[in-house]
Amino acid sequence: MSFAVEDGETVLAAGLRQHLALPFGCQSGGCGSCRVRLTAGAVAYPFAPPALSQAEIDAGYILMCLARSQSDLTLELHQPPQLDELRPRKLPSRVLSKRMLSHDVIELRLKLPKGDALRYLPGQYLDILLDDGRRRSFSIANAPNGETLELHLRVAPGGKFARWVLDEMPDKAILRLEAPLGAFYIREDSSRPILIMAGGTGFSPAKAMLEDLLPRAAQRRVHLFWGGRAQADLYLDAEVRAWAARYPQFRYSPVLAEPDAGWAGEAGFVHEALLRAYPSLSGYEVYLCGPPAMVQAGKRAFLAAGLDADHLFYDSFDYAFETWPQLG
Repeated sequence: MSFAVEDGETVLAAGLRQHLALPFGCQSGGCGSCRVRLTAGAVAYPFAPPALSQAEIDAGYILMCLARSQSDLTLELHQPPQLDELRPRKLPSRVLSKRMLSHDVIELRLKLPKGDALRYLPGQYLDILLDDGRRRSFSIANAPNGETLELHLRVAPGGKFARWVLDEMPDKAILRLEAPLGAFYIREDSSRPILIMAGGTGFSPAKAMLEDLLPRAAQRRVHLFWGGRAQADLYLDAEVRAWAARYPQFRYSPVLAEPDAGWAGEAGFVHEALLRAYPSLSGYEVYLCGPPAMVQAGKRAFLAAGLDADHLFYDSFDYAFETWPQLG
């Protein structure tokens, strides 16, 4: 396929204007969802693309949401054939339930409109559309079932939406969504063993991936590294341990930055625990999800350990939604 880009227009904006199914997320350079390989031509940026490491830039990757063409371009998109059927759309949902998974994580379950099943790939996320025009982005934490969505909300200082959900949201509230968003999902055209590194509520897209993948892909090895500050931060630890007992191809390594007394598992930075287990990452496929600092540290370390940039995928839980009203 080919499309025209006007002067001053970003590659992503041009493609979306011409109704092409292109992967995107925050549209501000922070999430990396619109990362594609540039195989010919040149682009310019208004500022250095924050989601890309130098190794990714050296491998030829660009962010379409920031890139402006300086010549004819040839792009290599690595995306599933069904992406055209997964275009983001807006729809209502009704709150089914909320419960505390830990001292600061809420599970929010939403009911989709009857007869209007939302199609998405496990690992993708949605935006909740607020009345003031702002958005809040949350990964979908369950595999597709055609009826419900599960979200994990951290109640953080200054987190007004999560606090509203916890203290003020009425029962059976109606929330407006836009979904699916992002390009974080398991690449089914690969048979490489999978390493997933999650931090905090970065576990939510990993949970959706694992719920979908483990029951149907017995031959593909998967190892999850889930990092938290203390044991209470691993809010579904028992469920993940049950998966490890049920599925022989799955391994689980919880990692604590500030271990509780008597903790016998891995401690320290979660990316360092992964490298202790896998000093050479050649031949693996790696998925990172969680805080930006964790994702950036993991990207640098894993590419230096021999990981092919073509097999590195990530979802950085930054605050790109704050800039959407201005940029999108």
